[in-house]
Amino acid sequence: MTQRTADKVARLNMNDVVIRSLEKRDMPRAIEVWSTAFGFTDVNRWHNFAFEVSDYVVGAFIDDCPQALATVIMFDMHFNDRWIQCGGIAGVACTPPMRRRGLVKTVLKECLTRLHKEKVEVSALWPFSFPFYEKMGYSITDIQYEVTQQIASIPEVGDSSAYKAVSLNEFAHLLPVHERWTSMFNMSLTRNASRWERQLARPERQFVLFQHQDGYMIWNLKNPKDRTLEVVEWAFLTEKAFHDGLSLIKNCGQLAFDKAKWVMPGLEPFLQLGVSFPPAKIEIRHGMMSRIVNEDAFFKNSGLESFAQPINDPLNISGSSTDSEALGPGELLQIATGLTQKPGQENAAPLYRSAGKAQAFSIEQY
Repeated sequence: MTQRTADKVARLNMNDVVIRSLEKRDMPRAIEVWSTAFGFTDVNRWHNFAFEVSDYVVGAFIDDCPQALATVIMFDMHFNDRWIQCGGIAGVACTPPMRRRGLVKTVLKECLTRLHKEKVEVSALWPFSFPFYEKMGYSITDIQYEVTQQIASIPEVGDSSAYKAVSLNEFAHLLPVHERWTSMFNMSLTRNASRWERQLARPERQFVLFQHQDGYMIWNLKNPKDRTLEVVEWAFLTEKAFHDGLSLIKNCGQLAFDKAKWVMPGLEPFLQLGVSFPPAKIEIRHGMMSRIVNEDAFFKNSGLESFAQPINDPLNISGSSTDSEALGPGELLQIATGLTQKPGQENAAPLYRSAGKAQAFSIEQY
């Protein structure tokens, strides 16, 4: 998506703040902003992130120096058995002297305004602060469960040989399963080949891959904490793929690892195995936050046209912030996917689970 928009100028104290797209000439200072915020200083990786991974980067500039940045990465999102557009927000950062001055909000609003103009239905992000993004109209749209289990207490339920080791440069073998996996959930995002390559080339991790007929596993072997095997991603489309994966993990006990941890969209497959001793540690985690961007495109393309209604948007992008009786742009997604209910509101009751019975689960990290 090419973004050619006129620069916008705002005032902050005595400074003119220019809101515009990041250009290559801005990269040395932009890398300083990102490196300070995230503690990651790989120049080539940041350059790749800005101009190859991202569709565009929006910045707030003072004296032609970036003070706040946010990137937009376009995905296809599975929702209500359809695929709609999602503008993923990433790389949100601000220089320390200019934080808490409204620059990040201004940059995010510009990103959403551009997405609205392009008739993009939804935006999503992984938040650094839930309350902050709630003020931007985003809401938590899935709940995830991190399970940490003593390997010795994992029951013998599957066949580990059903998983085969796959080299990192043969990740394409996993793509068909990944596509089937994302199609099982609401709010899941596609992952193309270039994003697979980026995910598997993260320098802070050492990955190994295992492929199953109905699943796959990605393990991180680098710097394990407390002798715990980190299963970074586990796709299992069937109960057998889950049981076979448990058997594979169990085979790693006693040597390098005592425990394993993994993330699940729901606990039922695990709880069906019964009580173990010592019991597994289960942590409930908030997943991605999302919101509607272009309300007309969303209701039309999501199959929820009959549920179209006004939206109370604090940023005045997909609705008016003065309509206090209306649902928020993220809240509406929560209700449509069945993540939460809103009792007592006539406009919420028929919308509940209108996006079908598929569970919401955000797989993609960006």
